Amino acid sequence: MTFLPTPAIVLSRIRYNDRYSIYHLYTLERGRVGVLVPEKTNRRNPIRVHFQPLAELEVMLEDNKRKDLLHIKDVRPIDLHHQVHLDPVKSAQAMFLSELLYRVCTIPEPDTELYHYLSASLQLWGQIERGVANFHLCFLLQLLRVLGIAPQEGLEDERRGLPFCLLDLVYTSSPRGASLSIEEAQHLPAFLRMTYANMHCYRYNRIDRGVILDHLLEYYRLHLHAFPPLRSLPILRQLGQVGTSDS
Repeated sequence: MTFLPTPAIVLSRIRYNDRYSIYHLYTLERGRVGVLVPEKTNRRNPIRVHFQPLAELEVMLEDNKRKDLLHIKDVRPIDLHHQVHLDPVKSAQAMFLSELLYRVCTIPEPDTELYHYLSASLQLWGQIERGVANFHLCFLLQLLRVLGIAPQEGLEDERRGLPFCLLDLVYTSSPRGASLSIEEAQHLPAFLRMTYANMHCYRYNRIDRGVILDHLLEYYRLHLHAFPPLRSLPILRQLGQVGTSDS
């Protein structure tokens, strides 16, 4: 059995049996993979303690592309984001983002740009103090660009005073399916300019964030693939958006 060293980000855990859990990882070298991790841990086998949601690890991964579930030989933490779990807003965002990425990052092929975006964003997220309540919105917006499904630039030059169709990405009086209302569409160009550097300047309240997040998730389902309702979303609404507009 040969092993491949690779950085990896923890996406999800499913209990497999009494001995193992299945963890899905997004790796730099192999894309999305499923690995078997022992349930029991001790000083000689401390592997499982490192597998926290969105933790970034260096793993020795079984190098076998024909298997659905792989074994790992060794694990070294890169960034466990311990500080995230001490912040109620970030903790709720962690549950939500890990579940979302589990639904979005499904391709078992490496994507270097995507991995580096996830790694850099999560490292920044662990350090920031301003704009935390808007982080998940900015993360999803920037991720659209990495995935190549973001709305085209220059929307501010399109016709105003009309709804915006999320499917056809045009302002129109007759949108097909999901759309932004006339009032919501007026704020779209400004939202598309949000970055990690300026997200603290966006003074959204709790209701605003909820509406924006619902539209973003609908957009993902329209332009990427359909996925079921996220179980962590109610927790995010209740706990993850308790911060003030500039938190």
